[in-house]
Amino acid sequence: MQLNRSFRIPIVVALLPLLAALVIAQNRENPLVAIEGLGLVQGTIGYGAWTARPFSKFFNIKYAVAPIGPLRFLAPVRVSPWPGVMNASAPGRPCPQLGRNISDGPLAEDCLSLSVFTQNTTDSRPVMVYIHGGAFSEGGASDYGPEYLLEKDIVLVVIQYRLGPLGFLSTGTANIPGNAGMLDMIMALEWVSQNIRFFGGDSSQVTVFGESAGGAAVSALLYSPLVRDTLFSRAIIQSGSIFAPWATCRSPKEGAMDIARRVGCDRPAESMEDCLRSVSALSLMQAYNDHKNAQFNITGYPDVAGACIVIGEASPFMPKHPKTFARNAISHVELIAGTTSQEGLMFWEAVYRYGLSYDPANIRTSWELFQLVETINERFGSMSYDGASTWYQLFNSFLTTEIDRANFTEVLPALVDICGNLAIKAPVMQDVTRFAHANVGQVYLYSFDYSGTPSIYNFSANQDLQYPYPNNSFHAEDLFYLFPLGQRLNQQDTEMAKMMVDLWTSFATRGVPTARQLTQGWGPVTHFNGPYLKIDHTSVERNNYFNEFTATIDKARQHRSAASRSVLASILIVLTMFYSAARAVIA
Repeated sequence: MQLNRSFRIPIVVALLPLLAALVIAQNRENPLVAIEGLGLVQGTIGYGAWTARPFSKFFNIKYAVAPIGPLRFLAPVRVSPWPGVMNASAPGRPCPQLGRNISDGPLAEDCLSLSVFTQNTTDSRPVMVYIHGGAFSEGGASDYGPEYLLEKDIVLVVIQYRLGPLGFLSTGTANIPGNAGMLDMIMALEWVSQNIRFFGGDSSQVTVFGESAGGAAVSALLYSPLVRDTLFSRAIIQSGSIFAPWATCRSPKEGAMDIARRVGCDRPAESMEDCLRSVSALSLMQAYNDHKNAQFNITGYPDVAGACIVIGEASPFMPKHPKTFARNAISHVELIAGTTSQEGLMFWEAVYRYGLSYDPANIRTSWELFQLVETINERFGSMSYDGASTWYQLFNSFLTTEIDRANFTEVLPALVDICGNLAIKAPVMQDVTRFAHANVGQVYLYSFDYSGTPSIYNFSANQDLQYPYPNNSFHAEDLFYLFPLGQRLNQQDTEMAKMMVDLWTSFATRGVPTARQLTQGWGPVTHFNGPYLKIDHTSVERNNYFNEFTATIDKARQHRSAASRSVLASILIVLTMFYSAARAVIA
């Protein structure tokens, strides 16, 4: 008797565990996992970076259908069961973005997938889910390999979500409500909650972590009413926050109109939305990029739309801003949050390239310095007509002699710190103080201050933008010590990577970050500004994180002081030699 399709699928699904067991027994190099209710996935084998311990790699597992056609801009739709075996042995394409070799067309948008890395599919180990950064407009799961973190007994998941206007454009209507990328993340986390047990993961021990825009996403997930309490119990926020001026949209509808105009969709609302659903993905990305650069130069980050989280409007993800949340509304989540020392270098570069109509290196007077600092505040949405924040920053960041001289090289470190404080450090502290107040003894704060061999930015290579001071830890450089990003690590760098992996995975496992390399413990936040762990060649716990608000200034002054002492010592040596020679001649 022939079985119709509706009967065949349940029978096949029921037999998946048996089929998987048979195949695994036959082929250890191509691990197979049966996901109940979905299908079979076949991966490949990888090896740890330091001990070569083997683990299974499953790339590009679909968690949602392709968000194309009428599904573009809308909430993701859960993937259906698939026939046969899904090939998960190679990374998939990242979501559409500029600057990567991605073919255009509908297939480019079929990118809602995740990768799973595990050592033992029959165990029940803590799970770490990584959300990549990239200004909500760049990046992909394949950038973040498992070779460091899988040296420990955890399961790693790296997710992809829609980027730029495909993930965040909002016209304020139900057709294009915004926050689609955030809903992608929630669906991916739901997938982990339901299916990670088939990969040896414990769904009751999930830590979600992310850096930059990924950190802002983690921060936002902590406050969203759409996130179930049981989706994760721990979180790590690296250099990002929902409170950052670039993370949320102040004018999403106005920005959407500008982007629509740039792709030829400037027309009445309903037909404009139809047009936006039909225009090519890469055209949308280019229009967003042009909008971003133009708007940043006019009013700054808060009015850039198309790659930021929408508050309120038609999207249910974030009905109101977390700044309005009461203490009893804060999630009960164990948290690590922190920043790198020189966060501001990347954001200063943005101000330098796109936010000024003149070359700041040409400033000569204290009045011009004041205007430059005022412009920085404008670009980060921190402007007030009374100039209070600008005056405070001037006298908190510069010596009086530095203000008088207005020498660009001398004042540059303070400009970097001002940018970093506005963009990252102060926003992260907003999260830390709120969660530490609501979750006493469960929040850990850090500043990553290690300057190793690899570097995110080589400012000396840019002839028009040089940063003359050494030993910096740029935005995102902590990632070099959690993921193999193509960099070469020397022995000291490797020790730093091993310590970072220990700290992050021990927190994911027990809720307390520990590492054998630490000579002292890392305690939770107990007061308004600390303590915090300063991660460097020798990591130490310090009490006042507010000192990190002038970290770049302090480094530069120490460098100049050391250089001055060196010059003085050289002069003294020359004078001593001259004096000895003169005495010899006289004698």
